[in-house]
Amino acid sequence: MMNNRVRSTWGLTQSMLLAALLLTVGCTSTPVAPPAATAAASSQSDYIIGPGDELQIFVWRNPEISTTVPVRPDGKISTPLVDDMPAVGKTPSQLARDIEQALSRYLKKPIATVTVNKFVGNFNEQIRVVGQAAEPRALQYRDDMTILDVMIEVGPIADRRISTYASPT
Repeated sequence: MMNNRVRSTWGLTQSMLLAALLLTVGCTSTPVAPPAATAAASSQSDYIIGPGDELQIFVWRNPEISTTVPVRPDGKISTPLVDDMPAVGKTPSQLARDIEQALSRYLKKPIATVTVNKFVGNFNEQIRVVGQAAEPRALQYRDDMTILDVMIEVGPIADRRISTYASPT
């Protein structure tokens, strides 16, 4: 009788180990995305300009037009020769092409580059950290961002104990 119980327990243990192994192997396989899906995913990770960002605009061979500008709350920028150009919702490359097109009225074949110096980003793509963080603030979300990345940005959780002092009366 004892022998049957040991065999039964051993068989159950083997079955459970086999099931766990199959589940583990099934969970660890990584599906290969088709090239179209990979290209779409990489284009979704391009930075989108938002209000409050600071942009450096460089126009090749035209230092008097090159400048650094903030993106206004209305989503537009103003540069020398180009007033009120919409910037929000565009990638830096898209905005550079728009600037080139606007400058082509004044310059022959302008070449512009837009670099984002200070990132604020769109409001719906921000992470706001408040409370006990050393530096509570809003952060721009990045693909594959972890909680550790956020904690590195805002600093350690402060040890702010509230103590009350009661004066003797």
